Amino acid sequence: MLFTDYLDSVANTEDEARFFEELAKLTADFKEVTQVPVVGKLFAAIVALSDCESIDEFKESGHYQDIEGWDISINLDTGLFAIYPGAAMRKKALGFLAFVCVGIFLLWLWRRCCRKNKE
Repeated sequence: MLFTDYLDSVANTEDEARFFEELAKLTADFKEVTQVPVVGKLFAAIVALSDCESIDEFKESGHYQDIEGWDISINLDTGLFAIYPGAAMRKKALGFLAFVCVGIFLLWLWRRCCRKNKE
């Protein structure tokens, strides 16, 4: 489920309070990760979310757009949740990986052809 969709579904419910309780337990660990180049914005947004009083307040902050495109898997009963790239992000990563693989293959072919021409 998209993280933004999850936040919309629990806004102004009793699950919102439970989510903030579980998030508060992890915020100290997330503060260290905010400096990581690729996912730092996401974790900075999560820290900002934990500092807000409600999800509606978080939506008005500048961090809301940083969580768009990310998926979340959550179980409030056990307190476990995982945040991972959404489908659009995975599709872009797969395209990039395919581009790199094709590039390596073409370089290999070019090198092989150059060796045959020298012989």
